[in-house]
Amino acid sequence: MKRRRLPAGLALACTGALALGGCPDTTLPPFDGSGRARVCTADELLAFQTAGFVEERDDLWIAFVDVGHGDATWIRTPGIPGVDAQEILVDAGNCRVMDGDCGLPPGTVNDASTPDGVGALIDFMSGSGLPPGQRIDLLVATHPDKDHYGGVWRVLDEYDVAAFLDPGIAAVDQSTYQLALDKVGQEQGVVVLRPAQDAGIDPSRPGSGARRATWGRGLAATLLASDKDARDDNNGSIVLRLDYLGVRILLAADAEAPLDAQLAALGSDAQAQVLRSGHHGGVDTSTQTLLDAVFPAAVTGLRYAIVSAGERDGLPRDDTLDRLLGAVGAARLYRTDRDDAGKSQVDAPGDDHVLLRVTGEGELTVCYAFPDRG
Repeated sequence: MKRRRLPAGLALACTGALALGGCPDTTLPPFDGSGRARVCTADELLAFQTAGFVEERDDLWIAFVDVGHGDATWIRTPGIPGVDAQEILVDAGNCRVMDGDCGLPPGTVNDASTPDGVGALIDFMSGSGLPPGQRIDLLVATHPDKDHYGGVWRVLDEYDVAAFLDPGIAAVDQSTYQLALDKVGQEQGVVVLRPAQDAGIDPSRPGSGARRATWGRGLAATLLASDKDARDDNNGSIVLRLDYLGVRILLAADAEAPLDAQLAALGSDAQAQVLRSGHHGGVDTSTQTLLDAVFPAAVTGLRYAIVSAGERDGLPRDDTLDRLLGAVGAARLYRTDRDDAGKSQVDAPGDDHVLLRVTGEGELTVCYAFPDRG
């Protein structure tokens, strides 16, 4: 594979400190011997960081970014950067208004105890080859919860966002979400796909209602759920499935039991090798009904689950984790709150990023960016 010349500092990224939080301790084995999940090698980290600077990339990369309590999933798709490869961001974590960079007066949304998830996200992207000023092809707000959309202001300010996808939930009691939508509307050139169930998910065909789109070479994205009339925000979430070279990844947003049942009713369309579990591993999420549909007993092979969570009482729930462990096993359950014990919510983000890779040969791997500091 031919490569572009890398910006200064990236080629020698692991000789100094990265915005990711530092380089992995490569003296440790990829597995710790206890059956726990795997740690990325230095080569894997470097391949991810330089994915934006190769002349052509064959790999699909997905980063489940540790934004504390919240969600942010960064997708780097196959193809030629700047041509058909895309940078896609599904949710953007939360933002501390008190820091003065959320587009709202201090105290409007939250206070000093709120994790600056979008700050951790931007630090991670900057240290991984997508610094502010670069293009994000699609920004998705899965539903009107601040731990998902709170970072939208910062992302729009810092990056050149080409399109915005939203479920279209009215959220009349969410004044800050309305302001976020106003911010999107003020950005020149942004294609707005809202509501997703009517507008579709293909920025090249806005308003087509397309539930399936090509997000990069060979990568199919399918809208499995999005309900602008849902009785509650979580179960109106945008749920996406990504397909690349026979590998399926299901992004369940904040799905709870009612939406789990809706997804399970899709039958084989709900099957996947990787589940980004719903609602931070909370109560009545990743129900057995959904797990049986995503990971049917008759289908063998590797299975992975990722829980996007942070330091917060009651999340993730022990019973939900038990179901996920039963479905995938301890070595293939990854959590962005893995290293949060004893930390405050403010200090929790930034050190438990999870990287997923599907190579051009269809090989699926998942790993933590860093060893467990515990």
